[in-house]
Amino acid sequence: ITVCWLTPNIISEPTPEAMGGYLSAEDDPSPHAPDQPKSTSSSAQGPQAADEEVRNEAESTSSSAQDEEECELPPKKCSFQVVSRNSKDHSSSYYAGSGKGAEEGAIHCKGFQTRQDLTLAARGLLIATVGLPGRGKSFIARKLEGFLKWQCMNTRTFNAGKYRREAEGASQSGRADFFDTKNAAAAAARQNAAMRALDDAMAFLESDGDVAIFDATNSTDERRESIANRVKEAGTNYRVLFLEVICDDPEVLDTNFRNKVKHSPDFGGLSMEEALLDLALRVKKYEEAYETISDDSLSYIKLYNMSSKVLVNRIYGSVSKSIMPYLMGIHIGTRPIWLVRAGEVPPGEKKDANLTQNGRIFAANLADFVSERTMEFYGGTPSEKPVRVLSSTSV
Repeated sequence: ITVCWLTPNIISEPTPEAMGGYLSAEDDPSPHAPDQPKSTSSSAQGPQAADEEVRNEAESTSSSAQDEEECELPPKKCSFQVVSRNSKDHSSSYYAGSGKGAEEGAIHCKGFQTRQDLTLAARGLLIATVGLPGRGKSFIARKLEGFLKWQCMNTRTFNAGKYRREAEGASQSGRADFFDTKNAAAAAARQNAAMRALDDAMAFLESDGDVAIFDATNSTDERRESIANRVKEAGTNYRVLFLEVICDDPEVLDTNFRNKVKHSPDFGGLSMEEALLDLALRVKKYEEAYETISDDSLSYIKLYNMSSKVLVNRIYGSVSKSIMPYLMGIHIGTRPIWLVRAGEVPPGEKKDANLTQNGRIFAANLADFVSERTMEFYGGTPSEKPVRVLSSTSV
C-alpha cells in the first residue's frame, strides 16, 4: 500500500531531497531514468532535436496528466511523500509510529480474533450475577436495569429467589437449612427455580429483549458452565457476561445484611437479630461450596467492595463503553444533590453576565438554604467537605 502525506502549504513539485530520501530510483515518478541525462538546450541539438524535444515533452505532459487523473491528486498543488515498501531505511517510519506490525500477522492471532468476536454487535446480552448472599447483587441488578432502560434498551431482571419463593413458599424456602448442600431435595428445588428463571430470560431475549439480567448466586463453576452452554445453544448472536460481586468490608456487609433482612420476604416473622443470625448461617453454607470465577475463557467483571476495585476479562464493545463506567460509579452512600436554575441576569446578556439585584438576593437565599439542609443531613454538624458547584457558565 502506498501512503501519501499531503502538505497543502507547499506548492513546489517534490524532489527526492525534499522527501527526505524516501523516494528511491524505482519509485521516481519522473519520465527520465535517473542515469539518463536530460536535453540541455534545443539550440545545441539543432531544429530537429528541438522538435523532438517538444514532442517528448508533450508526451510526458500527457502521460503525467493521465497519472494525475487516476490518482486524483492536483498537479503542483501540494507536496506528497511516498514511502517505498522496498526502502531499507525504516528508522524514520519506526520513530514516527509505524503501523506495519499488524500487517505481519498480529491481526490473525487468537487474541485479536477473540476481541473481534466479542466486539461484534450481539442480538442479545445475558448478564448473570455471581456472589454470596448479602453482597449487593440484586441492588446492582436493579440499578443496572434502570440504567439500561434509560439508554432505551429493552431490559428485564429475572431473580432466581423470586422463582424459588413462588414454587416453595418464602417461609419454607427462606431459612438457612434450605440452602444446605447436603439437603438434596432443597438443592434440586433451588436448581429448578434457577433454570426456570434462566429459561424465561432467554425467552425474553429471543422475543424482543436486548438485555436480560439473571439475578442469582451462580456460585459454582458447574452452574456458570451450564449458563454459558445454554446461551451458546441459543445461537452465535447471543453473549453472556458474568458479574461477580465480592465484598469483605465488615461495615458494608453489616449494612447490606440489615437492608436484606429488612426487605426480603424470606425473613418475615423474625426479629432483626434472628433474621441476621439465619442469614449468617445461610452465607456460611454457601461459602462451603462457593467458587470464584477463575475461567478466563468467560467474559466477566468482578466488583470488589462496591467498585473500590474492578477486574475485567474479555470485555469489549458496547459493554466497555456503557456498562463498565456505570458499574464503577455505583455506590450505597447517600448525599444531597440540588438542581438549581441560574440567578437573574440583565436581559440581552449572553455570556458571563453579572447578577441583577434580584439575582444577588436569590444567591444569598440559596446559600442559606443549602447550609441549612446540609446541617440537617449531617445531623446538625457542619460537613467537613465543601459543597461542590457544577455550572454551565463560569463561577
